[in-house]
Amino acid sequence: MTDKRFPFPKLVVVMAVGLLVGAGLCGLDFALAAHGIGKSTQEFGVGPLDGLSLAVMVFSAAGLGLSLAAWLLAAIFRGMRSEDKSDGQQ
Repeated sequence: MTDKRFPFPKLVVVMAVGLLVGAGLCGLDFALAAHGIGKSTQEFGVGPLDGLSLAVMVFSAAGLGLSLAAWLLAAIFRGMRSEDKSDGQQ
């Protein structure tokens, strides 16, 4: 018998790692700016990695939220389905 369930834990781990990578890119951009590489002298200047890190964080956070919601809904529906099967056997 093959397991046909979706691997939600693996997906959540991948999305969480993506979020951490985006945060790491922000930190790297900040470190580069501290050494005068890429950022302007303004308080809210834009560095070379800001767009990339923002995109990675937004997409991974959205994917993480959606996958957690889908995981929760799948658990709820799976529990309801198993309760229906146990009611029919009694």
